[in-house]
Amino acid sequence: MAGTRGQVVTSLGIHLEEGVPIDLRGSLESTAFLTIGDGIEVVLGESHLRVLRDRADAALGDMALVGAAQRVLGDVDEAGAQACTAAAFARAEAEAARRAGAEELAASAFAAAGRAARAAERARDAVRAAVEAMESADDAAERARYAALTARAATGG
Repeated sequence: MAGTRGQVVTSLGIHLEEGVPIDLRGSLESTAFLTIGDGIEVVLGESHLRVLRDRADAALGDMALVGAAQRVLGDVDEAGAQACTAAAFARAEAEAARRAGAEELAASAFAAAGRAARAAERARDAVRAAVEAMESADDAAERARYAALTARAATGG
């Protein structure tokens, strides 16, 4: 791949789909080549590779934590949906019990329906709050990384 020495790309975003081949290999002059697919080659210095190595475990850990949080959110959302469905079922059966003259059973079913509906709402609120917190944390982390890299650049690091 052809390249131009001294040319710096200051902003580039690439989203790789699963299965896109990547390769990292050392080369002459203390450089390494990160190859992405068939058309992208990034030339890295030794310091770049050391930074990537040092941050790889933390990045993988972050990804695992986010994945776990998303699974929990999915579980909470599913539990909320189940509670909503159960509340609707309990209300319908309570109405049928009332029409049949079973007032005590109807009252019990209405109470259970109310508890299920409140639980469903709490689950929805929890998911909304968690999503907002995750987005806020992600934004704050990105701003912190940018500030740290800016500070590093100012000190020549």
